[in-house]
Amino acid sequence: MLAFEMERPRSLAAAVEVLGKYGSKAMIKAGGTDVLVWMRKHAVHPEMLVDLSEIPELRGISFYPHKGIKIGAMCTVNQVAEHEDSRRYYGALADACLSHSDALIRNKATVLGNICASVPSGDMIPPFAALEAVLHVFGREGERDVPFADFITGPRKNVLAPGEIVVSATLPLPRGRSAGCYIKLGRRNALDLAQVGVACVAIDGEKGREYRLAYGAVAPRPVRASEAEDILAGQAAPDAALLEKAAKAASAAVNPITDVRASREYRFSMVEELTKRAVSICAERLHGGNA
Repeated sequence: MLAFEMERPRSLAAAVEVLGKYGSKAMIKAGGTDVLVWMRKHAVHPEMLVDLSEIPELRGISFYPHKGIKIGAMCTVNQVAEHEDSRRYYGALADACLSHSDALIRNKATVLGNICASVPSGDMIPPFAALEAVLHVFGREGERDVPFADFITGPRKNVLAPGEIVVSATLPLPRGRSAGCYIKLGRRNALDLAQVGVACVAIDGEKGREYRLAYGAVAPRPVRASEAEDILAGQAAPDAALLEKAAKAASAAVNPITDVRASREYRFSMVEELTKRAVSICAERLHGGNA
């Protein structure tokens, strides 16, 4: 690891000032579980790390009954996994948190750090897509809100301008009874990156059952399988034929690669299989009253 300096600003304004001073030579550190690994592997070479841990307004998680849940930039994966309202209303995100690494790393890793890393296999990415999160960004030009669908532009790339910081994210409250799940396929049961990740959210709203399906590790950007969602719309208990049709539509929506973890063909096949499992799990959770 090359030599670097680190500052711990105590306000957002101070953090943005440091980032502006060092420009492309600076990187943000929240939990540090991504950036420090990249530095050890010489994948990145920052001269300045800006540690956000001393900025009070970036901590914590809050639930607003008529709006949704707000997650701060320094909120850890375990804090979200253990939060009562997260488990009750945002099952896909809670599942993703528990599938991420191990309990020790989850005590340091942050949910928004996983999002901002913008790695296609990030566990938080499919749930954020399915739950239609909004990211709240602060920079030299002030504040702005970014719908998650617009945030990631490619592998390890996003819309953040130099000096901008994602300070929090809001996940809207589902309008109706809901259930969600996240299924991650990996070569091992723990401490492995996703070969395929799928998040499913099912909502019983005013117009009937709505399904949302989002995928990670199968395209440069997160994928919402809108055609598959339309096929399933209104179906409280999709039968095998309908699940198969939706799974084929989901497979058509993704564009995976072959890499050291899995082949393109295998990923296509697993998108279909995991789609059927995820939809069935959500339907069962709603039927059983566990939403």
